[in-house]
Amino acid sequence: MAVCGRFHYHNYIRFLETAGVLNRFHYAARLSVKGKNLGLPETKVVNGFLKEYAVHLHARLLGERWRVPTHAFFHDWWQRHALRHWSRANILHTMLHGNNRLLIARAHQDGSLVIGEPVNSHPDDLHNLLNEEHQHLGISSRREADCIEQRLSDEALTCDYLLAGSQFVADSFARHGFPAGKIQVIPYGVDLRYFSPLTDADRQGKARDLKVRKFRVICVAQIVPRKGHTYLLEAWKQLKLPDAELLFIGRVSDSMRPVLARYEGLFTHIPHVPNHSLRKYYCTSDVFVLPSIEDGFAYVCAEAMACGLPVITTVNTGAAELLDPGTDGYKVPIRSATAIAEKIELLYRNRQQALEMGCAAELKARAEMGWDRYADRLIAFYRQIFKVGSHQKES
Repeated sequence: MAVCGRFHYHNYIRFLETAGVLNRFHYAARLSVKGKNLGLPETKVVNGFLKEYAVHLHARLLGERWRVPTHAFFHDWWQRHALRHWSRANILHTMLHGNNRLLIARAHQDGSLVIGEPVNSHPDDLHNLLNEEHQHLGISSRREADCIEQRLSDEALTCDYLLAGSQFVADSFARHGFPAGKIQVIPYGVDLRYFSPLTDADRQGKARDLKVRKFRVICVAQIVPRKGHTYLLEAWKQLKLPDAELLFIGRVSDSMRPVLARYEGLFTHIPHVPNHSLRKYYCTSDVFVLPSIEDGFAYVCAEAMACGLPVITTVNTGAAELLDPGTDGYKVPIRSATAIAEKIELLYRNRQQALEMGCAAELKARAEMGWDRYADRLIAFYRQIFKVGSHQKES
């Protein structure tokens, strides 16, 4: 496995090692993230840590200036470092971020199968959606795909299989030429050690106080155009609900600051909460809303469900595929403040229903969404394609 950065691998990589399928893990993280932190023996990890420090130093000194060509250089350096420690395996599983072309070429040279894992929709689809959104918000349009994103598109087409966290992502790549029959969808999981509801006593108190405490809607996401916060704000402005609070947790991008200024006083904002501390905010809220224009999956939806919250999110958020509408949440169209307002008001007027839907969401998370379950499905996929690949070679 090869991952140039920190994504969701740290949640399940230990399960691959326990199952005996992991040969070597190439990654890029700070020196403090060692094999033992990941549940792996040091002999199986190769950390190209200099890439991470170089990226952070560039961001601190230069910000966004020359980011794309500089990061492309850092990515190539990371690949060459990985190749110096290469060990042949039956399958190369790699995250697609425009930083794998050398590794994919080497794997194919070795006769290995290659699984590429994109975490968002195809760059062309993503650009179109974002350009439309920037125009709608009155901020400068995003330029066309840069060299790293073009690499991602090209790399995807050289993979033998794609692994997607949602059908939304799978369909996007299929539209751009990748064979749909070679795309496997396995929804991402949630760390059930950290995300869980309140204690039974606290839950009883929450149910008892439904009529006297504030109704809280929470949204956890970076406040950037892609996340669609303005549609939630427009919905909230329409509703004018008494004894209700809208809470945003997430860093605000520079492009969104003037947009948010139009809604001053309408919401409470906390710029940053460590992931392991989010539980208390989920557990003291009533509904989670993520109005994204595009999200390959959105872990926060799964975290909120595991903490006992009903979820309202858009059809362009891969995590929407987890929901059973009316039972544990609702799916709404993108850019529809009216649809968001309708669902929020429904749960505001029916607080007991919101509580029951949150319980259903938690039960689903407990039964189906643990990272151990994800690892089981992933290992089954590895074995399936290896069996097919071996059969083809014999033929």
